[in-house]
Amino acid sequence: MRILVVAAPRLSVQLARRAEPGLRGRPAATVQEFGGEPLVAVPSVEASAAGVQPGMTLAEARSRCPALAWAPARPGAELDALERLAAVLRRKATPAVAVVSREAVAVDLAGLEGRFADERSAGTALLGLARAWLGLDVRGAVADTVEEGLAAARAARRCLAICEARGARGMLPRAEGLAVRLAGGVSAARAAAGAERLGQLLAAWGLSCRGLAVTAETGTGVRRWRLRAPAPLHHGHELAALLRPLAGELDGAAEVTIAVTGAGPAVEVTPWRPAAAPRERAALPARPVQRRLALAG
Repeated sequence: MRILVVAAPRLSVQLARRAEPGLRGRPAATVQEFGGEPLVAVPSVEASAAGVQPGMTLAEARSRCPALAWAPARPGAELDALERLAAVLRRKATPAVAVVSREAVAVDLAGLEGRFADERSAGTALLGLARAWLGLDVRGAVADTVEEGLAAARAARRCLAICEARGARGMLPRAEGLAVRLAGGVSAARAAAGAERLGQLLAAWGLSCRGLAVTAETGTGVRRWRLRAPAPLHHGHELAALLRPLAGELDGAAEVTIAVTGAGPAVEVTPWRPAAAPRERAALPARPVQRRLALAG
């Protein structure tokens, strides 16, 4: 068996409409702050049909769709819903479940052969469980890789989509193990710098996290803290700020380990840029041929 992807298309809008029924049946979008400017995070189907795209400023989106209604994006709530769904699937089916985007989870169906006749029956059963638990529009697809399954699930309708098997079976992403260890006279400044390095790794891998697990070895023993942020964190300065309340506790520790918790997909909105018109490539002059000369000694 291969990989099942369970997706809730435009999850941000679905959750906003459930919380605010006045958004139903009309063009709508969720909006996220970026540098003090509100940007469209996720547009509804109606808003997309009117030309609204993710990353547009709210003013530009309204110029394209004057009837647009909006609500603040809550990426923390989106990931919370997906994490709870992943926990249900782990408990009911298999521990091999991962959140793979801001609207989807993936399930490795390998090992379920004894419980289901084939991957179609396994996928249909787990998709039904996800629909019953979330109570939202949920679609699914079985594919060789997560990327192929995501594309197929977004295009699917009520029935489970089964992609053609090509034999190149992928693996679920693993985000565990992101940690930094500081030893030899730790200070609050060094701990903050360690958190900054973790943030650089998250940004490089396109990830976010929900908090930090901190372990400190002091003269009086080992102390542990779990810090959780209200929204996903993406950058080093955000992790350092989360760590700041422990500054007095970490000063002078013999060893400190800082690990990210709740690692998952990035949910930041990138500003929209209009597609540039293709430019004709200028003809390049021919490069001179360089020949290597052998010198007789």
